[in-house]
Amino acid sequence: MLKVGIVGCGAIGSYLAGTVARRYRKQIRLTGVCELNAEKVAALRRSLKTKIPVYSLIELIKHSDVVIEAAGAGVVPKVVDGAVTLRKDVMIMSAGGLLMHPRLLAKAQSRGIRVYVPSGAIAGLDALKAAKVGTISSVTLTTTKPLAGLAGAPFIIKHNIDIAAIKKERVIFEGSALEAVAAFPQNINVAAILSLAGIGPKRTRVCIVASRRVKRNIHTIEIKGDFGTIRSCAENVPSELNPKTSALAMLSAVAMLEGMIDSKRIGT
Repeated sequence: MLKVGIVGCGAIGSYLAGTVARRYRKQIRLTGVCELNAEKVAALRRSLKTKIPVYSLIELIKHSDVVIEAAGAGVVPKVVDGAVTLRKDVMIMSAGGLLMHPRLLAKAQSRGIRVYVPSGAIAGLDALKAAKVGTISSVTLTTTKPLAGLAGAPFIIKHNIDIAAIKKERVIFEGSALEAVAAFPQNINVAAILSLAGIGPKRTRVCIVASRRVKRNIHTIEIKGDFGTIRSCAENVPSELNPKTSALAMLSAVAMLEGMIDSKRIGT
């Protein structure tokens, strides 16, 4: 049985904890969580109808085969460093944290530790990886989000952008994926995922559009290279628990867990 621990009991962490406990209880054991907010822990316990253990980060890693980070980009270095030290695998939901600290992937790889990054809210990563075997000239992500999905982002606050005043839609950011994840750490993990799978965070270009017209998070990707051109578009329903997160991002984490179960079953 795969032992899984979860760091963070916000929207994503609580969803994954509930999914593991209800749908995969015969294949996965939820060993516990790491969460400083007592109210979030209490809410999760009420939802699961069980007194799930709460550990420090290091203790959680010790009790788990795989630790899932679902607490934000700022926590990623501690989670990965702890997992590498204790020789445990890790799943990172806040992929932007890996972009901000590139040493983490290199360190994990050197120690033989698997760092799983779900595909998140975008489609076409398999085609991007195939294109990478040849020559890619450009990768561009255009993300259009409802106004509520961008509220409170550091970039919005720093530049004093009045989101509520946008009547139709407005381009509010253009830059590299590295710049995007720093400006919107909770809103644009798709840029981090795309750049990790493709040509890197500095060459991957990102355009973010705030729109009053849409109710879904729309991610349009264009990849150009010697193979031709690939275009994909995903229109994602925002999570009911957190409008900054697409429901598909949560489902992609569940799909990755299923892959781990299958790998453990066949011994790979």
